Amino acid sequence: MNGAAKMKVVCLGAGYVGGPTMAMIAHKCEDVEVTVLDINPERIAAWNSGSLPIFEPGLDKIVFERRGKNLFFSTEVERCIAEAELVFISVNTPTKTNGVGAGFAADLTYWESAARMIARVSKSPKIIVEKSTVPGQFLCSLRRVEHNLSSSDALSFQ
Repeated sequence: MNGAAKMKVVCLGAGYVGGPTMAMIAHKCEDVEVTVLDINPERIAAWNSGSLPIFEPGLDKIVFERRGKNLFFSTEVERCIAEAELVFISVNTPTKTNGVGAGFAADLTYWESAARMIARVSKSPKIIVEKSTVPGQFLCSLRRVEHNLSSSDALSFQ
């Protein structure tokens, strides 16, 4: 990119899906700034430590090589999402424990909360990627949330 601003990619959720996926993007795309976000400061501290919170063969080598260069871990969720061009949502989608679908359907509470927050803090167009175990048809609910919360006709989500 020779002096040009780096593309900013963020991932909301520093768990088993978000952390390794973003580490690999940072490894393969050195000209992209990748930030893994989480509201849990202990989880972010673990990613920033010498002992990662999860194990995948070779993951530690990739994280240690890219961390501080183009791979970052942060709790500054709103600021980083506002600045990003590409947002991955990789939040927890546990099985519902009550109501319709209890015991087998995904509980989308965290996912919908993430979508609402993204729509609320975004001031520029975003590409949003659902990267989790949530069924794909729930992307329609993301579009509804964003449409209802978007304060500007110039703000678009893909």
